[in-house]
Order: sequence, then structure tokens, then C-alpha cells
Amino acid sequence: MNELKKMKDLFDDFIKEADKFIDKQKHLELEEENFKINSDGWKKITIDNEEYLENPEKDVWELLSEECRGEQLFTYDAAMRETKKAGKLIPTDEQLSELLKEGEDLKNAKLPGYRNTGGAFYGLGSHLSLWSSTESSSTSAWRRSITSPYSTGLRNALNKGNGFSIRCLKN
Repeated sequence: MNELKKMKDLFDDFIKEADKFIDKQKHLELEEENFKINSDGWKKITIDNEEYLENPEKDVWELLSEECRGEQLFTYDAAMRETKKAGKLIPTDEQLSELLKEGEDLKNAKLPGYRNTGGAFYGLGSHLSLWSSTESSSTSAWRRSITSPYSTGLRNALNKGNGFSIRCLKN
């Protein structure tokens, strides 16, 4: 009988923890700003008459244009590495889709465009691509493309070598 009580107590504790986890998942929110890292000491590069800062690993870029000054674009691997260092979480594809579907208005959204795998920058002022943490294959991951701060836009899987923005989950 004593063993049965222990098992019931363990089960009750498990249910309480599961309820806490489920409740936390229901109340997910995105940070109010895109994720950024310290760019001190980065090299200045010029592409198509626009200046950017590039980190030493050449996998994070900071925009210097007036419109999106300070916004950063990350390859998928850099996004995973840097958010892990900062103790932040990038939403999964499912979470990001749900947050945007529920009317998350991406507070303070800027449209910094993106960097393709060939090294060209596109969409400054008209486009925002956000990485999710969900891989679709060994070479690609899911992202959400937004063409205004209030549209949910396109969802697709693209090469991890592209440079996209990151919007982390609030702690």
C-alpha cells in the first residue's frame, strides 16, 4: 500500500509539472526587438554601395543604413550559436506560425531585408525574414517572410546560409 501511495504522489507531481509546461506554452510571446549581439570590432564591408559590419566568422551582418541601422542578419547556425550563448530561445516553426496567426504585431518591427547565400542583400525597407529554430533538412530551416509589420507573409524552408533576422521568445 505504501508503494502505491508513492506512485500516486509521483504521478501527481508529474501532472503538476506537465500542467505548468502546457500553461507556459499557451502564453508564449515574442521579444519586442529583434535579437542582436555586440558588434564592436567587426569589419566594415561595402556591397552595392551599402555599408555593413561583418563579424569575424562571416556569418552575422549588421546594417548601417539609416533606415535599419543596427539591425542584424544571421545565418541559421550563427542564430543557434548566438542565442544559445545569450540564453535566449528562437521560436519553433509551429510556435512562430501560431504567434503570428494570433495577431502578434511584431512590436517595433523594422524591415531590414535579408542576405542571400551569394552574399547579396535584398529587401531593405520592404522585407523581414525571421528564422525559426526548426530545421527542415540538414541544409535548410523554416523561416517566416513578412513584407510589412502586420502581415504574416510566406512560410518556407530555405538554405541555412541565408542571413535572416531573429525574434526570440520572451523569458
